[in-house]
Amino acid sequence: MNTPFKRYWAALFTASATFGVAAIGMAQVNTGSNGSDGAFNPAANTVINMADHPNGIYQYTSVTIPNGVTVMFIPNANNSPVTWLVQSNCEIDGTVDVSGKTAMSSIGGAGGPGGWAGGNGGGNQTLGQGPGAGYFNTGGSYGTLAQSTYGTPGEIYGNPFLLPLLGGSGGSGGSGVLGNAGGGGGGGAILVAVSGSFVLNGQISADAGNGGTGGSGGGIRLVALNFSGTGNLLARAGSSGGGGGGGANGGLGRIRIDAFQNTFGGYPYGSLSQGFQPIIIPVAGQGVQLSIASVAGTTVSAAPNGQIVSPDAIISGQQANPIPIMVNCANLPLNTLITVTVKPASGASISAVGHNTTGTLAASTATVSLTMPRGGGIIYATAATSN
Repeated sequence: MNTPFKRYWAALFTASATFGVAAIGMAQVNTGSNGSDGAFNPAANTVINMADHPNGIYQYTSVTIPNGVTVMFIPNANNSPVTWLVQSNCEIDGTVDVSGKTAMSSIGGAGGPGGWAGGNGGGNQTLGQGPGAGYFNTGGSYGTLAQSTYGTPGEIYGNPFLLPLLGGSGGSGGSGVLGNAGGGGGGGAILVAVSGSFVLNGQISADAGNGGTGGSGGGIRLVALNFSGTGNLLARAGSSGGGGGGGANGGLGRIRIDAFQNTFGGYPYGSLSQGFQPIIIPVAGQGVQLSIASVAGTTVSAAPNGQIVSPDAIISGQQANPIPIMVNCANLPLNTLITVTVKPASGASISAVGHNTTGTLAASTATVSLTMPRGGGIIYATAATSN
């Protein structure tokens, strides 16, 4: 008998590192925008189809969104977060919305761009998607834990700097007391980096969707030399609309403000951190990367699909425990502590630790032995470093 077990989020990196900026005579923010997308100043409600920007990066000369105008998005095939690089100034008096969707009956809500979908409810009940997706009948977590009374919520993930930029996770599909409704989608993720002044009197929304269980709020990161205004930054949790009331709400998303001069007097609703760390987009290939390479000798695809119905790795039910899990590491010092966590479809997570003792700083491997439960679920690896 084969026992399917799948890896969903193998490249999650949670770091305790702090990011520093060398002392300079005059602070500046260089977004690197080449202005190829021109000035963005919609006069009416606008839906941006991200299909023609597969990396989600928009390079504007300036951005002006008037009061009463809402900008929404259709995610691209890569489900990239939204990244706006602005050469000069940005003023948002209207609304920019990357929120997740509310479940439609038993069908889970879609995530916002860069966020993950909720699971289906009822007889076809499935888990939500994303690194903070909860067990059955629980909401998704992100910056804070989901507030669930029906089971174990997903784990908190990411870091306060929103490097990398991540969205929220979907809530599990509901059943029984939760009315068989699908889970809410996780809020999307957006980065707005401005070389000049950024005024926000409107709002940026990365809220989660509601459902039988709620998704988690998404991610909002703002980088500017000067940031001001009295608007709203919203990365609110999705709520449970099932028969159990609010017992399966999601967790809050993350908000990061990086501004040399920050006089913002508005309302942030999410897990907030502030400072001035002007790294906009980490250089490709230079950041820490983790991936699950194999489970019990079975190679895992470099592009996992993350679906229990079609697992990324299937191991025999006769495979003896503990099971070796190989983790590929990039740009990580040797002998760093690596934690591998298995999150079954039901029940508590199981973790084991090891070190990347083979290879070099640029490319190394760690093998961690772990007692694997039967059934399907999620495997992911994390690392913590003070470098």
